[in-house]
Amino acid sequence: MRWLSVLLSLFIAPAMAAQEGPVPKQKPSLQGLLVLPTALNNPLFDRLTSPLGEFDLSGQFPLPSGVGIGAGASFMWWDLQERAFSLLRTVGESRRLTWYGKAFYSHYTGPVTFYELNARAGMSNWTWDCTTCGQSVAQSGFHWGVSAGYFVHASKNLAFGLTLGYESDAASLDPSVIHQESFPGYTERGSPYRFFCLGLGFSTRFEKTEETNW
Repeated sequence: MRWLSVLLSLFIAPAMAAQEGPVPKQKPSLQGLLVLPTALNNPLFDRLTSPLGEFDLSGQFPLPSGVGIGAGASFMWWDLQERAFSLLRTVGESRRLTWYGKAFYSHYTGPVTFYELNARAGMSNWTWDCTTCGQSVAQSGFHWGVSAGYFVHASKNLAFGLTLGYESDAASLDPSVIHQESFPGYTERGSPYRFFCLGLGFSTRFEKTEETNW
């Protein structure tokens, strides 16, 4: 994973050399993530779709003792594999829009590094568009997730980091999303939406200060 090696060399190593000085105070922040979702225990979903990614954006507001609350939205999307099932040409895409509230705990391990743990809950709305199967299909369900992240400051207000997470929706893959009564060649009807998520993102604090680069 070359991009991970580049990230480590650009941010982690300089940060380790700068672990002296006062620990910053928690401030309101805006966090954005580019996420690669991987479906869990849902082989038919893997067969039908090809992931394009997820973008997540949230605002965060710290409370005393490192805890805080926030709110945000995420957007996932996939291409449909054209030849996922024999004798059926599936062309189109699937999209998921999620709105959520979150609670988090954040802790600085030094002047330029911090980790964050968070849990979130909200509502997901799915849209399946299959151009060869008729009109789009909508699904919705309760959403919840947990994640952990490690961030390194590139400046006083801007940090970059890696996150690992798990997401779950109270909705399931079903043959109806491609306007079928069953998946051709399979007796299974699909599984609930569950994802392991690897993210790369930023966190920018809202604090008026003179920027200092490390």
